[in-house]
Amino acid sequence: MLHACNAVDAVANARYPRLGVATQFKHTVRDSLDIFGAMTAQGIDFDQSRFPIVVESDLPDKRPDIADVLYGIHRRGHGHNDELPNGFELTPPGPRTSGVHVWRDGKIQLPASAVIGMLAIAVFAPESKGQVIPHGYQISWYQRVFHVSDWWGWQDHFREIIGVAQVPRVTVDFGKSWDTWTPPA
Repeated sequence: MLHACNAVDAVANARYPRLGVATQFKHTVRDSLDIFGAMTAQGIDFDQSRFPIVVESDLPDKRPDIADVLYGIHRRGHGHNDELPNGFELTPPGPRTSGVHVWRDGKIQLPASAVIGMLAIAVFAPESKGQVIPHGYQISWYQRVFHVSDWWGWQDHFREIIGVAQVPRVTVDFGKSWDTWTPPA
């Protein structure tokens, strides 16, 4: 996740050079929630879902979205060489269903595919056109394989490809978890 966050940081800095680091990062993730969602957990509507965990949000209602979560937990933690708080983790790929889990004590587990979602944001971003990487690295979506060295900056074309999938998406509802949630001070 460290390297994926750094890659998104590089795109964010190129895209929004006059904004602060947190704002750059969050805007860049929000710009590409369709790409992040397609690669991470297709059934989740990341545009609308909010997460009752204690991270700062710049949204009007202060309820964190996935960009706030990724910045507040992973980018900020890894970026400052801090250990992630206990309970904030990526679930390894395997037989479990891929999804997002928020526990009663406000901890969140994201699927390991969130790393691929972050990398996809960076790879397909127009700002990445011209990047060089050794051949052999790839990102896949269903049966389609995207060789990274050939796909730098092809965001619009990638969006056309993922746009054909008619995957129903749901807004994650944490119901009563919001009753005791308060934004960080």
